Amino acid sequence: MKQDLWNYLTTVQKPVVLYGTGNGADKILDQLLLRNIPVSGIFASSGFVRNRTFRGFPVESYEGIRARLKEDLIVLICFGTSRPEVLENIDRIAAECEVYAPDVPVYGQVLFDQNYYEANAGALAKVRDSLADEVSRATFDATVQYKLSGDYKLLRPVERPLAETAELLSLPDPSSFLDLGAYNGDTVLLYSSLFPQIRNIIAVEPDGRNFRKLKENTGALAKRDGYTLSYVRTLVSDHDGTALIDRNKGRGVHESVAGSGEDPVSEVHSGASSENAESLTTATIVTLLQGQKADLIKLDVEGNERSALLGGHEVILRDRPSLIVSCYHKSEDLITLPLLLLEMVPEYKVYMRHHPHLLCWDTEFLFTI
Repeated sequence: MKQDLWNYLTTVQKPVVLYGTGNGADKILDQLLLRNIPVSGIFASSGFVRNRTFRGFPVESYEGIRARLKEDLIVLICFGTSRPEVLENIDRIAAECEVYAPDVPVYGQVLFDQNYYEANAGALAKVRDSLADEVSRATFDATVQYKLSGDYKLLRPVERPLAETAELLSLPDPSSFLDLGAYNGDTVLLYSSLFPQIRNIIAVEPDGRNFRKLKENTGALAKRDGYTLSYVRTLVSDHDGTALIDRNKGRGVHESVAGSGEDPVSEVHSGASSENAESLTTATIVTLLQGQKADLIKLDVEGNERSALLGGHEVILRDRPSLIVSCYHKSEDLITLPLLLLEMVPEYKVYMRHHPHLLCWDTEFLFTI
């Protein structure tokens, strides 16, 4: 393409409005202000209007904003979702307006724009050439084009079911599974179902509320004969130590140690106030396994995937486990994660899959021997 979405928005005359009022809206609004792109309003789904404001804008309904502006609009989606009713509503809006879903990183400051693409074209081509099948290459191409254009519909033809993971990875029987970023237990249940040969699971989750849900939701699995299911509440990093995290951070608590390594004893997340701060251990993959073999490792650790892999270097070289690695948290993950693992184990076959979701969330690399 000749220009990315951000450059395109500097040239159009239509009113630009945002759909959504969360963290994504903050990031997108910051990018628009940086480029002096005027914003004509912000709207939310009908149940979330509630006579409030966001960054000085009154939060309107879609119908209200269209009636007020009386023009063709450019709508920027500011959130990710896999809920069918929300996706249907977005498609309804897209039938009436230009609609884009700008790609802004979940964590980090690197924006995948035309400048980033051109500066990293060689590395991107190297990653693409390493992919093991045509579905992976199509997924990679669609992801890159989506990131540049904001056209979320480019991702739909490459959506694949989660169950396809079982067709790509071959695990021994019995197998050991290390789930890093286990959240509420959804992937513990998913992968133990897809791979019935899994007998030993270590589920790691740093957030206190999610950790409680994890134990509740997987309790029945833990009671099965022949199963060992261990729970560890810690932050996965490239070193062992401690960190102060924000109790209100939820799924983003891993951000507090992303890019860590300077201080092996204590790290403070800048967003954690003294009232909300909680001290939590950080641990490497090596420490978590305590000498056990790993056959499958899943990493969804909120932008801290690279540090986690570096901390697991010894295990990856020793066991050469199958790996499921999320690659959507940071713009650079599309390059740094596969190249890092191929440097560690050049024999890995690399697959890329995108599962049904607005935006390129739920996108991952899979590595197997």
